[in-house]
Amino acid sequence: MDSDFSARVEALKASTEALQHTLSNLTDEQARGQSLLPGWTRGHVITHVARNADALLNLVTWARTGEETPMYASREQRDADIEDGAGRPAAALVADVDETHQQLMAALRELPESAHTAPIRYGGADATGDGAVIPMLRRSEVEIHHVDLDLEYTLAHLPEDFVERLLDQVSAEFSSRDDAPALVLVRTDDEHRWTVGSGGQEVSGSAPSLLGYLLGRTDGVGLHTDGTLPTMGVWR
Repeated sequence: MDSDFSARVEALKASTEALQHTLSNLTDEQARGQSLLPGWTRGHVITHVARNADALLNLVTWARTGEETPMYASREQRDADIEDGAGRPAAALVADVDETHQQLMAALRELPESAHTAPIRYGGADATGDGAVIPMLRRSEVEIHHVDLDLEYTLAHLPEDFVERLLDQVSAEFSSRDDAPALVLVRTDDEHRWTVGSGGQEVSGSAPSLLGYLLGRTDGVGLHTDGTLPTMGVWR
């Protein structure tokens, strides 16, 4: 395993351990409670996190074998699996996350270096990448949905390296869309900038606040700009 890939896998391990710590005392009542995602209980979010690990195992297989193995059979099946699992007791939800995490980590650690550059497709928009992106894909799901659980883990708790990497990624993703807002995101502590779309309206704030806004998790609380902030849809 090359050193960069190994570092991404270890970062994923740390992010998942933080989630597991939060879930270690989850009650059935909390599991049935509303998450920060409209229409989803915490049980929905936790089930999605577990099924996403299964989906990324498919991408590991694709990268290792070259045989096309999509994340999900269909969007409808993905949604049905989440709905079916959302109402389980807290202990079953937590065990599901733990077991699928261990399976994915084992597969990532066994992935040969030749698979790190193997082409794959992922996500609803069929984004293209290679096997090396899988740990960050998973870390994004773990960290952002950890926040979505609304169990004291907030945007401010996100690891600094993760926030910067995801700002790079999401601003680039938005810029590839025809409907991208024209923004320049400015981190206040060092004036680092991320251009979204064609650039234009400057929005300044802390990196976690900028990320939360870009992901559609906040309405721009803690940010400063001249004029009205565009409304951002929920990212993933």
